[in-house]
Amino acid sequence: MIAPFALLKERWHQWIDNHVDHSLHLSGQDQMLDYFKSTEPETLAHIMVTPGDPTTEILAACFMSKINALLDDQNIGVRCRKIEVMETPTNSVIFRGDPAEVICRDHYAGPAIPWWQRADMSINDLDREET
Repeated sequence: MIAPFALLKERWHQWIDNHVDHSLHLSGQDQMLDYFKSTEPETLAHIMVTPGDPTTEILAACFMSKINALLDDQNIGVRCRKIEVMETPTNSVIFRGDPAEVICRDHYAGPAIPWWQRADMSINDLDREET
């Protein structure tokens, strides 16, 4: 084993448990974002903003990109090659490949390095200037 399993999963579980779990998922083009920005800004930290519709398929690609950013940040030479997101007990999405090939930035206004490519705990870029 290249690195202790606990080290590999610690930040991932922190991100999932403390930021993703119970978040509201909205497209970066959803008009509800303007409502939350102007009326309920305290909820912005709990909104996951996706490039395009927040389907399980796009979430799987974003999750793989995020976990690889977190792994890269730890400098241990480990990459995620497959991720499975369970929609229901009998339905799941498995993603393999390069997330950049399926995530369309045309549907996401935000910084040059979006949340899913950064090794931080973010789930949106609502607090960052658009670039």
